Amino acid sequence: MVEACICTIGDEILIGQIVDSNSAYIARELNGIGVKVNSIISIGDDFELIFETLKETLQKYNLIIITGGLGPTKDDITKKVISLLTGDLEMVYDTVQLDLIEKICLRRGIALSGLNRDQALVPISCTVLPNYRGTAPGMFFKPKEYPNKLLFSLPGVPYEMEALMESVCNTILKEYKPENIFHKTIATYGMAESSLADYLDKWESSLPHDVKLAYLPNPATGIKLRLSIYSGEKESSVKKVEILSAELKELLGEIVYGEGSDTLESVVYDILKDKKLTLSIAESCTGGRISGMITSIPGSSEIFMGGVVAYSNNSKIDILGVNGETIEQFGAVSRECAEEMASGIRNLLNSDYSLAVTGITGPSGGTPNKPTGTVWVAVSSKKGVISESIIFAGDRERNTVRFASFALNKLRLELKKHL
Repeated sequence: MVEACICTIGDEILIGQIVDSNSAYIARELNGIGVKVNSIISIGDDFELIFETLKETLQKYNLIIITGGLGPTKDDITKKVISLLTGDLEMVYDTVQLDLIEKICLRRGIALSGLNRDQALVPISCTVLPNYRGTAPGMFFKPKEYPNKLLFSLPGVPYEMEALMESVCNTILKEYKPENIFHKTIATYGMAESSLADYLDKWESSLPHDVKLAYLPNPATGIKLRLSIYSGEKESSVKKVEILSAELKELLGEIVYGEGSDTLESVVYDILKDKKLTLSIAESCTGGRISGMITSIPGSSEIFMGGVVAYSNNSKIDILGVNGETIEQFGAVSRECAEEMASGIRNLLNSDYSLAVTGITGPSGGTPNKPTGTVWVAVSSKKGVISESIIFAGDRERNTVRFASFALNKLRLELKKHL
């Protein structure tokens, strides 16, 4: 098994100024070619710390991929550290990258400075991976002290790094023959992680020794269950996991909503599109989030008629046609109000289905009878109106995300029931 470590360089990651999306992207690409990522490390902009960490890491792993620290400023020191680490102190200009840098500067209308030019300086023994999207080239090394190991250094800008990963993967496949890694992910919604683990305990215990089950909880997507095989012949691994995933789906029933990268909104979209049905949405507490989730899907105009954020009581009455007496008697966060909101938006926009949400995200506004985290969801169609309430525990942002997911799942279940 080829085992890898991903190292990100830069104080900006450690102080939370940026989110490290590079590691996730690299890990996915490496898994796709059969390389197992065993460690991800973030290192600050400190020469000695980077040197010692990379030296220690080279002793442990077959493969290291570094991102960041290759810019033109003084705090970008990765290239100098790698030069010392590999014992390759002689630096030369890579003519291909220098030409690319000159063209980039010309296109941007800026003078070619010494700092820009020096980004084409590389250790003489490295293999350069030309960066057509930026000025810092990628580099590939076989360190002299570790001839059977590979070290890659890539720019930290995601747009630039991603463009170089194909070259990285092709190089790895030439140097190694990684074993097959196969993953299958089942997406679920509606059961807590602990309850799901208890429910699957006996089934999980019976899994073949080479199959691993992982639980991946997320307030927006529910819990994803990943079945993995990290070795073995590809065809047999795929067949084995497909059989197990079918068992898992049958065992879990309607809480399974998809596979892989499926989301609740994409599944709802697919059902509506397949059946040539339309949707409208009335939101209060979620402030347009659900409409945003639906419209993030390319082609959503085929099924989405529109949405209304009726945040105030007056807007619920004036736009959606909610009866003022309903709100006065039952409150804005109630079954009655949610159902009238759903009927109102469906009639207003003449859609086949509608979804309405009203609740209390917090941190204030709760009462003993309707605590913070209370949400009512209603779905309307020609078959009638149904509604359901749930109480979540969380801060305002977390509750908003959960309300939206709960609403989309309710719509999904109703669509499956009626169609």
